[in-house]
Amino acid sequence: MKMESWLTEIPAPRRDGYAAERAIRDAYAARLEEFRPDERVWKTEHTYYPSLLRGDLRTIDKLNRIRVWEFKLKIGYDGLGQVLTYVALARQELKFARPVLGVLAGYEINPELLTAIEVLNLGIEVVILPATMRQAGRVPADTPSTDIPLIPRTVTASPANVPVAREEDN
Repeated sequence: MKMESWLTEIPAPRRDGYAAERAIRDAYAARLEEFRPDERVWKTEHTYYPSLLRGDLRTIDKLNRIRVWEFKLKIGYDGLGQVLTYVALARQELKFARPVLGVLAGYEINPELLTAIEVLNLGIEVVILPATMRQAGRVPADTPSTDIPLIPRTVTASPANVPVAREEDN
């Protein structure tokens, strides 16, 4: 009984945010061939046993490389942690027999994350989704951003060298 009351107290925006991310993921997956002609959708909501964690999307390209995708409205630290975890679990699941790459997809990302991905050589691809895909998740253009803690810069690296794909609005 106590657990049921706790579940009903989850704030609605959090549930709605997850639903929006799923809707955007589904819309992107349906148009994947248009955005990334060399990739195909393998599976959505792939579960990594025995942990029961689920990656948002799995794709495979012509070179037999697997990409594990994490979709966020605004890419933050939580998304980076999730995609790193999913890549590790996928590599273990496949016994390191195939290349597995991570992809973070969203409408915006803070520059510090791009710096971390580059400087730490994490090999995570960042995809900035077209603004027109906001309609799929019914996400307004003025969605408030998540509060991100200020982390002082100790490295003078530029995030310009991090691969960031910007999907064309179609």
